[in-house]
Amino acid sequence: MHAYGIIRGIKHEVDRFITELQGKYVPFEVKEGAAGLSKGVYQAQIHVRPIQLYEFVFPREQKDIVLTTIFGMENGATQHKKHKKWIYALRKMLGVEPFPVYDNKLTLPISRQHMEVIGVGVKDDYDFADGTEAL
Repeated sequence: MHAYGIIRGIKHEVDRFITELQGKYVPFEVKEGAAGLSKGVYQAQIHVRPIQLYEFVFPREQKDIVLTTIFGMENGATQHKKHKKWIYALRKMLGVEPFPVYDNKLTLPISRQHMEVIGVGVKDDYDFADGTEAL
């Protein structure tokens, strides 16, 4: 079973909660031959898999390299087609636009193993009176 929820709170308290939750095990009954295990009752660790929303802020002149570094060469696309309707709804709630096509030839070195980074959308900053971008 999968349960989804939103956590809001002081960062170190949230981290402690997650750490303690990951240390919890519950009984798990295995039927004969299922999952390559013998019939019996095993202990299953509670898996905590964060689905986190982040806002990345950077100078607009660096759009291409930053978007490629964070979202890869797919212009922010998800590998799951059925997620598009949820991403659309989230984009509308946040008031952001779909990802523009960006030049994905350059990237900053970064580890992106064992995770999917899904793009929701972008919005432009306003400029101060002197033309400086308001990050």
